[in-house]
This record gives sequence, structure tokens and C-alpha cells, in this order.
Amino acid sequence: MSRRLLLVSAAVLTTVLGPAASGAQAADPPAETGPTAVSTLQGVTPSVLTPEQQSLTLTGSVHNTGDTELQNVQALPRFSRVPLDSRTDVRRVSADEEINPGQRYGDVHDVVGDSLQPGEVGTFSLEIPTTLLEFDQAGVYTVGVDIRATTPEDGARITVSSARTVVPWVDSPGELPTVPVGLMWPLAARPTSMPGGTLLDDSVAAQLGTEGSLTGLVEAGAGAPVTWALDPDLLDTVNVMAEGYQVMSPSGPVEGSQADSDAAREWQRAFSDATSEREVWVLPYALPDVASLVAGEPDLAGELSVQAQVAAEGTAESIEGTAGVAWLDAASVTDQVLGTLAEAGTRTVVVPGNAVEESTALGEVTAGEHTMRVVAADLGLSDALGDAAAVDDPQAAAVDLRQRWIAETAMVALAAAADDTEPGLLVAAPPVRWQPDPSVAQSIIDTWSSIPWVAATDVAGAEPPEPRERFTLNPVEGTNLLPAANVEATATLEHDATQYASLLADDDGVTDRLMLATLRSASTGWRDDPVAGAAYAAAITDDLSARFNRISVTVPESVTLSSRTGSFPLTITNDLSEAVTVTLDIHSTNVDRLRVEEVEPTLVQPGERQQVTVTAEAAANGRVPIAVRLTTADGVPIGPAQPTIVNATDYGTIGWIIVGGAGALFAAAIVRRTLRKGRDDDADPTTDAASVDDESDGRVALAQKPSPAQEVTR
Repeated sequence: MSRRLLLVSAAVLTTVLGPAASGAQAADPPAETGPTAVSTLQGVTPSVLTPEQQSLTLTGSVHNTGDTELQNVQALPRFSRVPLDSRTDVRRVSADEEINPGQRYGDVHDVVGDSLQPGEVGTFSLEIPTTLLEFDQAGVYTVGVDIRATTPEDGARITVSSARTVVPWVDSPGELPTVPVGLMWPLAARPTSMPGGTLLDDSVAAQLGTEGSLTGLVEAGAGAPVTWALDPDLLDTVNVMAEGYQVMSPSGPVEGSQADSDAAREWQRAFSDATSEREVWVLPYALPDVASLVAGEPDLAGELSVQAQVAAEGTAESIEGTAGVAWLDAASVTDQVLGTLAEAGTRTVVVPGNAVEESTALGEVTAGEHTMRVVAADLGLSDALGDAAAVDDPQAAAVDLRQRWIAETAMVALAAAADDTEPGLLVAAPPVRWQPDPSVAQSIIDTWSSIPWVAATDVAGAEPPEPRERFTLNPVEGTNLLPAANVEATATLEHDATQYASLLADDDGVTDRLMLATLRSASTGWRDDPVAGAAYAAAITDDLSARFNRISVTVPESVTLSSRTGSFPLTITNDLSEAVTVTLDIHSTNVDRLRVEEVEPTLVQPGERQQVTVTAEAAANGRVPIAVRLTTADGVPIGPAQPTIVNATDYGTIGWIIVGGAGALFAAAIVRRTLRKGRDDDADPTTDAASVDDESDGRVALAQKPSPAQEVTR
């Protein structure tokens, strides 16, 4: 629901009436054309009417947004004497004129101005006597103003704008049952940090200044029983800024301003002081969009959820906070998402009230093999927080929020009084990355702590009623999740980051920095600008690709083995500024003809060239193609495979000489045996027998002794 729609009604009304007259008047029919204006309520005094009050004063402004002069501009009261039926109607009053529209009364009015030129802004202060209102039944009523003006062209009297709010009428506010209200107070921002610490932009710096939203949140929450919820990525970014930082620019990184570094250090101190006595819930690092990851890359969703939880636990330890808490939008409250988070270590989850079927703010839900505590945020109070941050006029935003909170909690208290029951806890949770104006943040705390029937409660310490209610999930469709392109970009980054980290001989924190960058690339912070999120991931992936290209292996067109088992050198070049440990994966296209021994991992220092000896064994002569690929020590490929040819010349020239000599000796031995056999035929038979036996023994010994050729083969 648009915050502007909650404050103003800019419909053009054209019924022609005379000057303000006494008594109630019907609503004007809508006009097709005519002057336009925007009216805004900037004050409602008192916020709650009781029988003792004499009047109700509405103050505000009128902005002539048309191109026609408005004359005799007046503010007249419009209200209904019938109380609203439900809390849902409270949220719809400013946007839906059909909700208790009431009537315009001409008994009182205030003059905005005799003339209001195009673009000019006038103000009004309209005091309405309670005797005119005639509220006599406890409840919440619609009250507002119609802005009436005369057009100079035809003298027509028309309504150029309206603005409405809600005002409770309570007989005895102090006697109403107390409504416990918890207020979630998130500190988060869109990711801006690159792996090396350089920031994409100064968006966080703008929120840390004197008038920045993050500064306002810390200052307003200090001393109040808010439930702090911190994105660790924000704290890391502030820490980087506090130490002096660089920001990306078209010409390269530039130094961040000293003033912004000073502001970051001041914010660090303020945050530490504000949370020193309070529990801080530490959210998963960078708040990955688990719902999108589960839909596209389930395994990656589980891995990143674990990593985000591990990083959160590290931050929680450093600030003495509590990890294991997630904050989801309505579309992310599914069995798959909760199961993934539970497996990663999440034990408490904050969800919108419409994402579960509930009657209390605290309950439980079963997620896989785990039971998770659920904090269900109240829709009415939470929507008012989000709407307040979306308004350009902080004063109007504060007034609207106060009246809505007073009205909704009053209806809860009145219902409990009628039923003679104790109201249950209500939890107000704004958008996790909201950026309210500091004055709005302070007005929220002031409203929360000053409503007579509201007890400000810290959700972190609140206990659910026994027996604990089991919530049923009711995911809401239509939420703007990250598109598939962002999930794909994150998957690519995760793959390349893992590969690069395994390449380095000395990790020196690179693995952790790349892991955190991967979490940022999947952050819900990119939902409003997914193209920027994909670009963030692509920028890091491109940088990693460029780094991979600076590590190479030189492969010749062909190599020749001079023997059956031979070696040849390959050269690995490292042009990075870090030492790497790599190896070579060499694949033979015909392992039956050529086998290549595995190459041990090689340490290559920055800027060095390292020669690696490769040993191969050929089973036959010929040319055998091989593919050489550089890999990490873990075997992860770096770049494409490079082909070359191994020429196997079997035994080589020396081998053939040895084989030939062995053959000649073998032939000479045969001739000698033949001649000896001829002489032995004339010898004594007894002697012959002994000689045959001796000769047989000799032949056996000769057969067992390897030939020169066999030695070469061996």
C-alpha cells in the first residue's frame, strides 16, 4: 500500500456548490477534468478523544499541483459518526473513500488562502468542536478534511483534495487492558562491498551521516526495549569504512571521504552503546534469497545458508549477540525454505502474520527434523512502519503512523475488555532494509512508549504461551523474488570462487572473502534492482576469469620420446601476485599405446616460470595425441585443454644397435653348437650321455638369462 495513498486523496471533485454552508453536505461526484491539489495531515490533537475533550484540531498543508489558480481555498471537516468495524478498515481509510466516508460539515472551516497559485503550498488549522463530532460510543472513527476552492475561469466551487485519518474515542483510556507490543528494529542495507574491501558506491555512507536513516535508527532505539536485528554484512561494511576505504568509479577506485570514515566510527560507537545492555539477533550474512535459490539451485541454497549462518555466528561472537535467527518475506515461508534454514542452524524465524495461520504472535513450526520458533508480525502495525518510511514529509509520516497505531491497539484493547480477556503480544516488524527519516524513527519510539494501553515489550525475551501453538504455513504469492538470472550468476560465482581459492598456495583469507561476496550476490537486497545484483556477481566472476588467464602452461606442437620410456618438459607461468599450487592433467587419446605418469602438484611463486618434467611410456611406435590441462592441486581445471602430439620411436637408434648386436651373438652361438655337436658324434657313448646332460643344463641356464634386448625392454 502506497504511503502517499495513505495520506492523501487527490481525486478531482467537481460538484459546483456555493460558499461553505451550515450543516452536513454530501460527497461530490468525481470530475473528469479540473484543478488538482494534494492535502496532507501534519497534526492531530489530541490523538485520542475522551469525554473531557472540547475539540479536535487537524493541521496540515495544501499543495496546488495543477496549472490553474485556486481561489478562496478553505479546509472543511469531513467525518463519520459510525465507528469502524475492524482493524483492517483502519489500514484502508486513507486509500479507500468507501470506508466510512462520512459527510462534510460546513459549520466550521479554516481559510487556507484567498489564492493558491500553481505549485504554491498553503496551510490550515481546523478546530472541530466535539459537540459537532457527537462521538458517544467507544471505538475508532474516520476524521479528515475536504479542501474546497473556486476556479477563476467559471467561478465553480469544487473539492480539489481530501485527507483522512483515524481517531479513537475512549471513555477511560487508563482502564483499558494492557496490550503488549514488541518492536523489531532491523539494521541492514543493500550490499556494497567487493571481495577486496572496495565499495561499489557511497550508499551506506549516506545512511551513516547526521541525517542518515541508520544513524537515526541507532539513536532512536538506544535505551528503548526494541528487538535489535543486525545484518552482519552491514557491520563489516561500516568497519571497512571506519578504517579508510575506496569507492569504485569509472576511472578506478578512489579514496572515500574522511568525513564518511569519521561518521562510520561514530556509528560504531553509537551502535555499541545502544546495544550494550540489549540482546542483538544476528541475521544470516547479507540475507540470501533462500526462496529463489531453493527454486533454482537447491544444493547451492543449502550450502549458502550454512555459510551465511557460519558468518553470522562469527559476528554474534564478536558482539556477544545471538545467531540462528532469520527474517523472511511472506513468499519465502515455505516448507522447503524453512527446512533449508533449519538444516543450516536457524532456530527462530520472523515472518509476516499473513504467511502463517496464527492467533498469537509466538508459536512453533516443524521444519524437516527440527522445530523452529516463529515470530509472526502483526500486519497493521508493521504496514504502518513500512509506509512511514516511504513518505517525503516526515511530519505527516509520524502523524499517520501514530494515529494508526493508536487506533489499532485501541481496538485490540477494547475487544479484550469486552471479552474480559488479556490481550496477546503484538509484534511490529518493518521491512528489513527500511530507511525511515530519523525524526520518523524517533516518533515511532515515542508513540510506542506513550500509548496509555500499550506495554513496550522486547520480543527476544518474550515467551510463547503454553501449550505453544503450532503454526500452519500460508505462503503468499506475488513477492518480488530474485529472478533465475541472479541465481545463475551466483552459482557461477560460487564455482569460480571455489576454484580460485583452491589454486592459492597461501589462502590468507581469500576463501572467506570470496564466500562472503557470493552471499552478497544472492542477497535479497538486490530484489529492487536485480540487474545490479547480477552485475555485481558478474564483475567478480570476470575478475576471477582474468586471474585464471594469468596462469598458463606452455605446450609445444609435438614432443618425441627417444626411448620406450621418455620424458619431456612443460613450462608453467604464474603472472599473479600470489603463489599458486598447480598440477597438470595429461590425457592420452590411446592409453594402450601411450601412458603418461601423473604429475605431482607444483608450487609456482609470483611472477615465476616453473619447468615440469612429464614422463611417458610408449607401447609401440607412432604418433599419439594428448591433451594437457592446467588444474588446481585438487584437480579443478584451469582454462581449456591444449593438444599436442607425442612421437613414440619405440627403442630409438641405440636400442636398435643393441638389438642387432644381440642377434649376431645369438647366431654365432648357434653355429658353435652345431660344430660341437658334429665332433661329439664320434665320442664315447658314456661320455656322450654325460655331455648331453651337461649341455641340457647349459641350455636351461641360457634360457633363464635375459638377452640384451630383454634388458632394454625391462
